[in-house]
Amino acid sequence: MAFNQTAAAPSHKMRRCLLMAFALIALAITVLPTASFAGTDTAGNVLATDNDANPSGVEGDLYWAGQALNLDDTSIDRDIIAAGDTLSIRDCTVGGAVRLAARTIDIAKTTVDGSVTVAGQHVVLNSDSTANCFYAIGETVALRGSTKSAALASDTVTIDGTVDGDVEVWADKLILGKNAHITGTVNAHVSEDPERAAGAEVGALKIDRTENEDTSTVNDVIGGIVAAALSTCFVALLLELVFPRATASAAGMLHQRPMPLWVSGLLGTIAIVPAVLLLIISIAGLSLAGALMCGVIGIALVSSAFAGCAIVRMVGHSQNRYAMAAVGGIAAGALTAIPLVGDFISGVAFVFMLGYIIQIIWRNAHLKPQQPANTPGLPTA
Repeated sequence: MAFNQTAAAPSHKMRRCLLMAFALIALAITVLPTASFAGTDTAGNVLATDNDANPSGVEGDLYWAGQALNLDDTSIDRDIIAAGDTLSIRDCTVGGAVRLAARTIDIAKTTVDGSVTVAGQHVVLNSDSTANCFYAIGETVALRGSTKSAALASDTVTIDGTVDGDVEVWADKLILGKNAHITGTVNAHVSEDPERAAGAEVGALKIDRTENEDTSTVNDVIGGIVAAALSTCFVALLLELVFPRATASAAGMLHQRPMPLWVSGLLGTIAIVPAVLLLIISIAGLSLAGALMCGVIGIALVSSAFAGCAIVRMVGHSQNRYAMAAVGGIAAGALTAIPLVGDFISGVAFVFMLGYIIQIIWRNAHLKPQQPANTPGLPTA
């Protein structure tokens, strides 16, 4: 698996997602085996989950999964494919490639004829190690050995070894140590100027400062806020057109009896997950679980517009209801699109609308058939 060196630099969020994915894969492979085993198939491949497995020689590939792998003074004719928590390879020779996923990866004094492709939290190709190419992604990545090319993505990348070719780096911070000797070009996509120690030799250093992404990010946020405000405004106007009594009733309920509304909405939100799970467990309740999930999704889609419309109608009940709905929709959409606080506001709007629906259902269920519904209202102008 090689990195596409001509592709655009991955974002920090993408790197974190990839790290999480590899961590989950490694964790899953680690916990699945219930008993240690090691065996060799007819093609000479070794499959093992034993932490103490350290074959002196493998004619084919080595496949391993477990908690900790410590390979020492081992000859692998072809590939190593391993996943776990801690992977250490020392004084080994590998005739093929190395593919690793783990929290901590340390390759030292090892010769790899093929490529090294690794993902983890802390990754090191240590001194006296050689590989044809080194591709790594992690929280910290260090290249202290030698390779012909490298592509490294991390929060902090350290190069303190030899690269007889080009290097691609995506990082917040790049450190070029005193032992760095790079004959080709270092294409650094970094957020700050690289640290270059005295003695570091680099053929060419091209820096692409990722602060430029901040401008586009701000523009994206502003565009998202505007789009959310306009779309929520449209939904609010549609709600006011189709369900004017519901928005007026919610405004009156918020004005006269806000506590039951908020409490029922909060309790209903908490009860959604266990209710769906209980219905799924019951075979007869699968259709009800599906209907409940569809209802929850529907509420989530329109809750911001509904809450904004109801709140603004409560404040400006004597004004034109369509104008108030437009104002409420724009305000709600803009607030829910703001980073960090937008999700919280969306959650509050969901609780508000769910609480209103629960209160209406509860009230109608306790009314006598001949008794008309007495929904709270707002004083007219």
